[in-house]
Amino acid sequence: MNIYLVRHGETEWNKEGVFRGRKDIPLNDRGRRQAERAGAFFSGTRIDAVYSSPLSRARETALPIGEATARPVTPLEGLNDMCFGPWEGLSLEEVGQACGEDLEIWRTRPQRLRLEGAETLSQVRRRIARGLRQIPAGTRDVVLVTHRVICKVAILHLLGMENKRFWQLKFDPASITLIDARSLPATLVFMNETCHLEEKRGGYKDF
Repeated sequence: MNIYLVRHGETEWNKEGVFRGRKDIPLNDRGRRQAERAGAFFSGTRIDAVYSSPLSRARETALPIGEATARPVTPLEGLNDMCFGPWEGLSLEEVGQACGEDLEIWRTRPQRLRLEGAETLSQVRRRIARGLRQIPAGTRDVVLVTHRVICKVAILHLLGMENKRFWQLKFDPASITLIDARSLPATLVFMNETCHLEEKRGGYKDF
């Protein structure tokens, strides 16, 4: 199975450096333009199925892809964003002031972060694996529209890498990554492609 992994487009909370998690934040104007361009990227591409995180920012990004490929967008809980519990809705600065030690763990040893009411990276990884197993056997080419954390952990899982490599991967808003997962560990074909956006990279607080 070939997996196209798409990170959702920009939201105001991406732009402002706010922890999102399970908060259902919509795309902003730029994010909606990015979603349209992501859809155009897939125009003429053979796709068997399009799956999306149930959160609106991912579904808004997935819909133009579904239209371009003539496939319905199916929600998949395994693609939902990581639950950050008490950090959700707080800026990076606010979390640093209230939970400086935990934030330092997240920045340097994310696989060891334990927050009350939040998921760990290990729990996220198991959830992603369960979600991937829900894709019907025989599916050849699939698009998964999801979130930054899920993109990172999905790649680590598919490539057989440890969660401590989390910060060595980068996914820009509305970026596209292709993985050949016909056998595991998978093969990374290309990653964090943004040529379809015609925008400069960077400018996002990747935390």
